[in-house]
Amino acid sequence: MSEIDNNDRPMTPEEQKVYQARQKQRAVIMGGLLFFLVILFYFITIVKIDASIS
Repeated sequence: MSEIDNNDRPMTPEEQKVYQARQKQRAVIMGGLLFFLVILFYFITIVKIDASIS
């Protein structure tokens, strides 16, 4: 577990800012990955449809 989970005290405002910045960074990365997968599946679908028509 992380250091934050092992402490029984509440987070300081500085720790909260660092924690939220990491959360935001992870959210942006996951959003980018999701967007990439959507585009990838779209192009795969277009190629498969085009191959079945020809």
